[in-house]
Amino acid sequence: MASNGHNNANIDQTMQAIVFMQAIANETIPRTSVASEIPLDVLEVIFKSLTSYDLAICCRVNKAVHALALEALYRDLYPNRRNVMRLCLKLCNEPDLAYRVRSFTLNDNTVDMFLGIISDVLLKLPRLHTLFLFIGSMSSWILPRGDACPFLLQAFSSSFFFDDTLVVFLQSQRDLRHLGVTVPQPFRIYRTIRPSMFPNLVSISAPMVIVDAIVPGRPVRNITSYHVYDESLSISCFSQSTSSTGIQRLMLNFTYLQAVARDQLAQLTPNLVTFTIDADGVKPDDHEMVDELTEWIEEYLSYAKDLECLIIRFYPALSNTPCQELDFSDMITSVFAASVKLKHVIVAFYGFKTKYVCKQLPGQDWYIVND
Repeated sequence: MASNGHNNANIDQTMQAIVFMQAIANETIPRTSVASEIPLDVLEVIFKSLTSYDLAICCRVNKAVHALALEALYRDLYPNRRNVMRLCLKLCNEPDLAYRVRSFTLNDNTVDMFLGIISDVLLKLPRLHTLFLFIGSMSSWILPRGDACPFLLQAFSSSFFFDDTLVVFLQSQRDLRHLGVTVPQPFRIYRTIRPSMFPNLVSISAPMVIVDAIVPGRPVRNITSYHVYDESLSISCFSQSTSSTGIQRLMLNFTYLQAVARDQLAQLTPNLVTFTIDADGVKPDDHEMVDELTEWIEEYLSYAKDLECLIIRFYPALSNTPCQELDFSDMITSVFAASVKLKHVIVAFYGFKTKYVCKQLPGQDWYIVND
C-alpha cells in the first residue's frame, strides 16, 4: 500500500508539472518561479514529451532549467529540408550542442544539396545511438567509416542500398541492436555478412534475402520482412536465432505467406507472441480475397496454438469503400474461433491511424476495445 501511495504522489506531481509547464509556455505565470515549484528530476521527465517550441521557451527560465531543457531540445533531432542546413552548421560549430544529440532522424529525399553538410555533422556526434536516414538509395557514402566514426549505434535504419559502403559502415557498429535495411545492390552483397557482425542484434527489418543472411547465429527475436519477387522462398533462418526465446514478433506480407507452409511457419516460430500479416495484395472490400486471407489464418492458427496477438494490415488505396465503412466482423469471429489462446486481433490500415483492436476473454465473445 505504501508503494501505491508513493506512485500516486509521483503521478500527481507529474500532472502538476505538466500544467505548470503549459502555463509557462503560455506565459501566464513568471518563468523564474518554475525552479521553486517543480523538482528538477520531474522536469527532466516532463521535458521528454514537450515540443521543441516549448523546450526553447523553457531554456530561458533560469540556469538550472536551461541545462535540462537544452539537453532535451537537442537529444532527439528531426530535421527537414527547411532547417537541416542551419541545424547541421550549428552542430558543426558548437561541439557542446553536438555532444547532446542522441538520435538523428531525417526522412526527406529532397535534401540532395545538403548531403555534404549532413556527412560532416555525423562526424561530430559522439553520443549518437539512433540514426534513421531515409534520403534516397544512393547516398550511403555520407556515413562515417572506420576510425573516423565517432559513435556506436544501438539502432540504425535507412533507405540506402545494401552496398559495399553500407556494409563497411555496419561492420564498425558492434553494439547495434536494431537494424533496418533495404534491397541489396549489387545482389551479391548479402554474402559479405561476417559472423562477427551484429553480435547483439535483436530486431531486423529487411527483405527476406537479407534476413536469411543475418538472423542465423544472432539473438534476433523481432523480424519485419517482405518478399522480393526474384528471391528464393525460405524461412528456415527463423529457427537459427540464438535468442533464448526464439522469434517472438514477426511481420510478413501475405504475397509471401501464400507460398509458405503453415505448419512449417508454426514449427519454426514456436514462441511467437505477435504475428503481423501485411495484406499487401488483398483488397479489403473484396469478400473473396478477405475470405482467402481468413482461411489461411484459420489453418495457420490450427498449428500456432499459443499465438496471443494477430495484426492484419490492409492498404486503404486498394479499397473502393472507405475504411470506416468496412465490416470485418465475420473474419474476426472466424479467427477467434480458430484459436483458444488468441487474445487480440488488430485490424489496421497502412498510412492511417484508424484501427480496430478486438479482444476476447475466455468463454466470452470478442469485443472492440477501441477504434
